[in-house]
Amino acid sequence: MKNNVLLVHESNVIRAVLAHHLAAGQYKVVEALEGEFAWHTAMLNHDICLIISGLDLYRLDGLSLLDRLRHSSLERLKKLPFYFIGSESRIAAIADQAKKAGVTGFLFNGVSKDEVLAVMAQHTGDAPSSAHTPMPAPAARPAPAPAPAPAIFAEEKPTLVADRTATRGKGKLGKTPHSAALLSPTLFADGVRRMCSHPGTQNAVLVFALDGYTAIAASLGAPVAGKIIERLAHLVQEKIGVSDIVGHDRPGAFAVVTQNSNMEACIAFARRVVKGLSAASIVYHGKPVVISISVGIASRPEDGALDGDALLSLARSRVIEAGKAGGGRICTR
Repeated sequence: MKNNVLLVHESNVIRAVLAHHLAAGQYKVVEALEGEFAWHTAMLNHDICLIISGLDLYRLDGLSLLDRLRHSSLERLKKLPFYFIGSESRIAAIADQAKKAGVTGFLFNGVSKDEVLAVMAQHTGDAPSSAHTPMPAPAARPAPAPAPAPAIFAEEKPTLVADRTATRGKGKLGKTPHSAALLSPTLFADGVRRMCSHPGTQNAVLVFALDGYTAIAASLGAPVAGKIIERLAHLVQEKIGVSDIVGHDRPGAFAVVTQNSNMEACIAFARRVVKGLSAASIVYHGKPVVISISVGIASRPEDGALDGDALLSLARSRVIEAGKAGGGRICTR
C-alpha cells in the first residue's frame, strides 16, 4: 500500500512535528524544503499518497505547486490528495483561490496527532476520484476573515481579560484566534537545535518571563496565570517572522528562536515587547493586575559558536538574572 507522505515546508520544526505525528500511524515521510524539489519528488516517487505543503515556499510557492500538479499530464498527480498547512489568517487569505485550484483540504499550525491521522485515514491507497472537489480536513475550522494585528505595541493600553464573567465586549483571555499553537518545551528545544544545526549561521534565543509568576499563580490560581503567559506569548507571536518559532519554556516563561537577527536587533525588539506588555491592563474579577516582563537574550556569533542547547541555556540563565535584578529588565551579558 502507498504510505509515503510528502511534507513540503521551509520550517524544520513544522516538518518535524508532522513527521512525528505521521510516524505514529506507520507512515513514511519524504521531506522537501522548496516547491521545485517537491514537484520532481512527486513525479518520481510513485509511493507518495498525500502531500502536506506550506504556502510560502522557495522557487515554486504552494499554490503554484498545486496548480502544476492539477494540470499535470499524469493522472496520478492530478488526483494526489493535497493539503495546505498554515495559520488561520494565512489560510483564510488563500482559501478561495486554493479551492478553485483543487486543494483537498486545510490543516492549521499546531494540528494534533489525532487530527493528522484522521486525515490520513481518508486517503489510504488511491487518491480521491475528483481532484477538483476539495475535502476539508476534519481539523479545519471555518476560515475566518483576516483580522488586524493586536495593538499590544500601540499607544493605547490593551486589555487582557482573565475573568470569564467580565468578557462581554472585550474578548476572553486565551489563545488568539489567528495564532499557531505554542510548541511544548521539548519540541521548542528540538526546534532550536535544528535551527542552530548549521555552523556559522546567525541565530538568537529570547526567553520572556512574567515577573513574580509564582505570586501571581498563588493569588489568581495556576490556570489563570498560565492563560496570562500564553496570551502574552501569542501576542508576541503575531510580531515575529514566519520562520521564527515560539514555544513554552518553564512555567511563567516562553521563548522565541530566530535566525538572521543580531543582538542589537533582538534588544530593540525585546524593549518594545517589555514596554508594550508591561503597559497591558489585565483585569481579573474587575480588578487590575499589574505585570512586568523580563527578557534574557543569547545570540551567535556574539556569544560565541554555541550549539542550540547552549544558546537556549544561556538565554534562560540571563532571564533569571534579569528577574533577580528587579524585573522589567533585559539581560544580554
